[in-house]
Amino acid sequence: MDPKTLAKYEARAKIMKAMAHPARLLIVDELTKSEERCVCELTEMIGTDMSTVSRHLAQLKQAGII
Repeated sequence: MDPKTLAKYEARAKIMKAMAHPARLLIVDELTKSEERCVCELTEMIGTDMSTVSRHLAQLKQAGII
């Protein structure tokens, strides 16, 4: 596989890995409904603590999803 094709598939795999969690799917759905959400709102929706939601957001950001 040439380097360009490999890079394309690695980027896709990174996105799929970031999306492979129910809480992150919920976050993406909620962010597509409105422009902004407070971490406290997402925390309430997911039912977890702020640090966990922040880590989910960081993973989504690192993958280029948000």
